Amino acid sequence: MITSRSWNRRCIYMELINRVALVTGSGRNIGKSIALKLASMGADVIVNAKENTSEANQTVESIKQLGRKSISVIGDIGSQESVNKIINQIETSFNHVDIVVNNASLRRVQPFSSMTYENWREMINTDLDSAFLLTQPFVETMIENQWGRVINIAGLNAVEGRSGWAHVSAAKMGLIGFTRSLSKELAPHGITVNCISPGMIDTSRTDLSSPRPVDRQSHIPIGRKGYLEEISGLCGWLCMEESGFISGQTIHVNGGEKNY
Repeated sequence: MITSRSWNRRCIYMELINRVALVTGSGRNIGKSIALKLASMGADVIVNAKENTSEANQTVESIKQLGRKSISVIGDIGSQESVNKIINQIETSFNHVDIVVNNASLRRVQPFSSMTYENWREMINTDLDSAFLLTQPFVETMIENQWGRVINIAGLNAVEGRSGWAHVSAAKMGLIGFTRSLSKELAPHGITVNCISPGMIDTSRTDLSSPRPVDRQSHIPIGRKGYLEEISGLCGWLCMEESGFISGQTIHVNGGEKNY
């Protein structure tokens, strides 16, 4: 007997069948959680890591265990030369990409007074330019198919502003502007573009079924850190048809710590 609950789960699983997703920085933490969530909803997933082949391959194997197709593409997404190689690898295995999740980023504290232009460029290249380099090649096919999802990942500290993060904040606020403008351009073609801005997230639980830690956070109204699945769950929902009227938005997931 199919209950309403099992039917709902089945519908959610079926939602992304025949979709292909690219998730950058998906060898660990939030990116891995997103990759597994999309795979659990039926998507084939392209896993990316900068250097750690072992972590990327572990994510790939976990996706394959869910019955989905997956490959890993290793490379620096802040380098156009490296991205060109990544795109070539993707096109060898898939003839389209429907979902792009720009998750990978750097988080290096660097006082502005001692920051070099190389420090600045490295951050802009990785946290902002990569979104252009890894989204633009797939937009034409999304337009042809009249369907697509682009989800960018920002962050509370970058949005709020933090000492030593001038380069991070500049890149991530640029990513939010990219989200807003691109959403207007692509909306007529059935493509939504949104941004998720996580607050403090507990990344210690690699097994999402393990007990949730009791780690009180007095500065967060909800009283705890966020869970990986609370970010990946939102990302999965933004890929569903029922979220199709949401575009150009930055959704803050921070337990009420900051309101925008």
